[in-house]
Amino acid sequence: MQARFSILKCFLEVGDGFVKLTSTKPDYDDLVIDLDRSKIESHGKPAVGLYLQKLNIYKSIADVDAGTKLYAEMTAVGEEMAAYRDVVLKKKQPRKQFVEANTFLKEDGGVELKQYDATCEGLIQSYVEREI
Repeated sequence: MQARFSILKCFLEVGDGFVKLTSTKPDYDDLVIDLDRSKIESHGKPAVGLYLQKLNIYKSIADVDAGTKLYAEMTAVGEEMAAYRDVVLKKKQPRKQFVEANTFLKEDGGVELKQYDATCEGLIQSYVEREI
């Protein structure tokens, strides 16, 4: 969750209307993240690239102090963002699961594709039926 927040913060720091948080209600129940898709290449990609480049450089040269400081700054939740916490947690959705389909050979030599529900049960069933 921290990494996602740090990327959002990186986008917000770009400015120029690339990413905006908007809400009309005092409890922020209608909070919306507006991202200008036309500025992804010109604003978003360079911003994330520079952020990840800095982190990678600190990692490569083993500068733990500078890397930790940068990551701590980017993941620190200020008072403005803390106000959105309750509504974000309220609207949180479970992580999406990617469940792979399996293929089976039929008696007539054909191939059958079996797909599974994107649930924990579907994931387990998919794995069990692979006969590994």
